Amino acid sequence: MRINGKTALITGASSGIGAATATALGRRGARVLLVARSGDKLKNVADAILSAGGSAEVFPADLSDPGAAAGMADEVLRRVGAPDILVNNAGAGRWLSVIETSPQEARQMIELPYLAAFYVTRSLLPSMLARRSGSIVNITSVASFMVWPNAAGYIAARHALKGFTDALRTEVETAGITVSLVTLGSVESTYWEHNPGSRERVPKGVKAMTTEEAAETIVGAIEQDKRRVTRPAIFKLLFVTEALFPGFSARR
Repeated sequence: MRINGKTALITGASSGIGAATATALGRRGARVLLVARSGDKLKNVADAILSAGGSAEVFPADLSDPGAAAGMADEVLRRVGAPDILVNNAGAGRWLSVIETSPQEARQMIELPYLAAFYVTRSLLPSMLARRSGSIVNITSVASFMVWPNAAGYIAARHALKGFTDALRTEVETAGITVSLVTLGSVESTYWEHNPGSRERVPKGVKAMTTEEAAETIVGAIEQDKRRVTRPAIFKLLFVTEALFPGFSARR
């Protein structure tokens, strides 16, 4: 998809990968719609995009709440219309064992990213289908394809997002809508600050990406209409190995 002149909605856009992706899309001429809980942080991102000559608007919403997600989508449709590009990036969750994970935290990890992506997509999809064009990009981690100890709730939520992405593709690909799953390894972002204790449990051996590198990966998936993109590429080999030898990644 050619990005210049298109409208792009990015969730989790107040910081980290989401903010970097919004900035990258703005540089390419997209009208950027920023969604996250914090209106103040969204405004800071929007101001930076506007200062660089781009176009940006903010739509604060708690996407773990289906009513708030639907209300945000209604406002977007009323003020702007159906976005050409939807980037479901909102996500949270600490890497904890089953015993360490409270029921409330397990639920929160399903709400963000999986249910948030479901709510937002469901609310905007009818208008995208009516137009018969669009790009939906879901951002996940390697936990969608691999398992390791002490991150059970986090891994389960990412598997759910992958399943949703693959199933959604079967429903909309004949209607001119591309559905992409962008799988990223470790990224140096504010995620680690908001989820203490997780960094210490990251499997060793692969260099972390910057948020700018992650954003360029996401933008590339949109421009090239890719069904799946994985970075760093070494993880593709690890996914194949895991498929052939289940449990391999857990032993590393």
